Amino acid sequence: MSRPSLLAIGECMLELSFTLSKTLHHSFAGDTYNSLVYAKRWQAQLDCYFLTGVGQDTFSTLMTEHWEKHGISSKFALISPTHNVGIYAIKNDGNGERHFDYWRKDSAATQLMQLIEHNKAESDWPHFDVIYFSGITLGVLADHDKSRFIDLVTRLKAKGSKIAFDPNYRPKMWSSKAHAIQWLEAAYDLSDIVLPGTEDHDDLLGHTSVSEIVDYCTKHDVSELVVKAGKQGVFAFVNGQALCHVPFTPAKIQRDTTAAGDSFAGVYLACRMANHDCKTAIEQAAGAAGLVVQHQGAIVEHKIFDAFRQHFA
Repeated sequence: MSRPSLLAIGECMLELSFTLSKTLHHSFAGDTYNSLVYAKRWQAQLDCYFLTGVGQDTFSTLMTEHWEKHGISSKFALISPTHNVGIYAIKNDGNGERHFDYWRKDSAATQLMQLIEHNKAESDWPHFDVIYFSGITLGVLADHDKSRFIDLVTRLKAKGSKIAFDPNYRPKMWSSKAHAIQWLEAAYDLSDIVLPGTEDHDDLLGHTSVSEIVDYCTKHDVSELVVKAGKQGVFAFVNGQALCHVPFTPAKIQRDTTAAGDSFAGVYLACRMANHDCKTAIEQAAGAAGLVVQHQGAIVEHKIFDAFRQHFA
């Protein structure tokens, strides 16, 4: 029996973070990549792949080696001869909130559609059980490549893949709200599982209640909807019908909110792929996110996360 497979698509970057002594620590992170790491840690039997563009620079090599150490296949890291990986620096305030500086324009990941076409890569791809992407995946692409990307995912869905999407709205990545909404709706129309936060819908569409989000997503035929509603908790719906509600449990401390949503998405998808019900998947995903915010950086140290994971074994 083949192992379940999860393909995440997006951009992984060189992460520079400030330590308490004001020196810089480097790692590698990006929203869908972070989710993939946490999915693999939660369900080790998953075959996890990351589709993106990388360069021929030193950091690209270090990055793909880093993925393999985390159990993420670099088979679908398409190499650009002219573009390198993006970079971002992160600093946290006293409440754990993030402040970023980016150097990602024209990174290798922004050239993904050209790299797929040049390498004729799609023809050799295996079947993926679940394909996951985000608003950031779309946001880094030029508009003509956004259309090509949606067409690509549509073809993969037609071959039997289930599609999962997190809006992960970042205003600076879009020319206007209308621009972002256009592509949000294209993704919603395509997706089987959608994982929005109430902030995404409030900022973009002025939706101030979970019911407004449900109505909107139902119009776009989203079959499995998981709404992260902050202190209200998390709500799950199937075909527009309420399924369950998991109350909010605050973390003991909030040191760094980086990858809270990413870890939630990764663990949720891993649980669902292991045939757990929605409520169980949400409980475990929320627990993982609560752990992640207590530690610095996007990816929590392996031994810390594994020790936490044992509570759910």
